[in-house]
Amino acid sequence: MKNICFFSGDITRSGGTERVGSVIANALTKRGEFDVCFLSLWEKNSDTFFPLDKKIKRYVLFNEEVSGKRILTYIRGIKKFIEMQDIDILIDIDGILDMYSIPAVRKTKCKVISWEQFNYYQNPYVSYRKYTRKLAAKKADAIVVLTDEDKGYYQKEVAVKGKLVRIYNPIEKAKSKYLYNSQSKTIISAGRLVEQKGFDMLVDVAKLVFAKHSDWQWIICGEGENRTELEAKIQQEGLEKNVILKGNVNNIQEYYRDAALYVLTSRYEGFGLVLTEAKNMGLPCISFKCPAGPSEIIEDGINGYLIDCFDIQGMADKINLLIENVDERKRFSQNALIGTEKFDLDKIVRQWEKLLLDL
Repeated sequence: MKNICFFSGDITRSGGTERVGSVIANALTKRGEFDVCFLSLWEKNSDTFFPLDKKIKRYVLFNEEVSGKRILTYIRGIKKFIEMQDIDILIDIDGILDMYSIPAVRKTKCKVISWEQFNYYQNPYVSYRKYTRKLAAKKADAIVVLTDEDKGYYQKEVAVKGKLVRIYNPIEKAKSKYLYNSQSKTIISAGRLVEQKGFDMLVDVAKLVFAKHSDWQWIICGEGENRTELEAKIQQEGLEKNVILKGNVNNIQEYYRDAALYVLTSRYEGFGLVLTEAKNMGLPCISFKCPAGPSEIIEDGINGYLIDCFDIQGMADKINLLIENVDERKRFSQNALIGTEKFDLDKIVRQWEKLLLDL
């Protein structure tokens, strides 16, 4: 049985990367084809935010965060781990980790899969993602991207030596049928409070929406370094009673159940996992048509709306349209799962299995 290791910066974090990594690892473990484990550079918390199957072992290289300048320390630690645990395939759950894993597997039997969580043209947090993408194109045994749009970017910009595969992030089927709350007067958005997610633009949209519909609320679930700036902008626009920053929540499904629609204002995405979650809960969705992901998730005019980037007035108009037309919201809700068959967890896991077996 092959030994598969998911490599993370810190698998105990609460981000989308950690979430989907946990989901795929759990599903592969249940299918019984591979021995699965996780390796983190370090772990801030004693337990993972997202549940892991009890069969999945967790390993940590360092007891605390080590300076990013000590790249050789990372590489030596990963190489030693690979050899001691007899790892066959290392899956970097964020492409930035390729700068450590690819040098580490030299002169070993271990293969590397670079799982890219952003689109090719975006380099959030660190500019050297440009370098790691080119490194992965030359040295990784496979690159997994999240959308056909992003696959096209790779094919246009770099010559990928290994496999280039599009595997969507999965939707986990709801345990029971969702009953749309047509009486709700709540809009919901979720994500880290960072520039990428465009919550500053959300406040601009909200100002136009609540000028007409002051009895509605817009709840934002998530935490991040831009909280102070967002709070100031919300206060400046006099929207404290309408735009609510909830912080990190453990029960996001309850917020979806209580909402009338989901809105995504991101400047860019790697995929748009929150859109698939919202659709799975029967919510109409409105999103900027940003790169990359929303256009492959929302069926425009069928279960939501795609808005030109970054048309503040256009988004506000569509939100107001749905607020004022409950029948349209109900129709979108009934159509929410149209086009989501491609995100089925079983289908996605079979694609991962095929890739792992091919390698």
